[in-house]
Amino acid sequence: MTCKNHYKQPLGSIGKCDCDCPKRPRPDKHVLMLFENCAPFAGNKYTPYNTIYDTQPDSLPVTIAATIENFSTDAIIVTIFRKGYDQVVTTVQGGSSLTFVYDKVLRITVNACQEYTGSFKHQITYEVEK
Repeated sequence: MTCKNHYKQPLGSIGKCDCDCPKRPRPDKHVLMLFENCAPFAGNKYTPYNTIYDTQPDSLPVTIAATIENFSTDAIIVTIFRKGYDQVVTTVQGGSSLTFVYDKVLRITVNACQEYTGSFKHQITYEVEK
């Protein structure tokens, strides 16, 4: 059997060609880039929707695993904006943390009625075209 384009051959034909063919599966057309960091944040009632994560352009597919820790005594409100979905709004009580994994994340904001401090630990996977 000759093999000009092994990807068009039926399954099970690897090793039956008389040429050096790439192994299945076909390589992805996307490259996954991993980025991780831990960053502090702070604000007060005069910094509503304090942006702690933002992606531009918003067409870049992003999956994020993160923990938001609230070092304050009062609660903070976390808003996660996702492409094609309603935003997720949740409260993190003082001295507590929130851990989550979401895909298609565009932006993450925090706000509160009092002064607040915390940390944003995250691992982000960006998917880009080769």
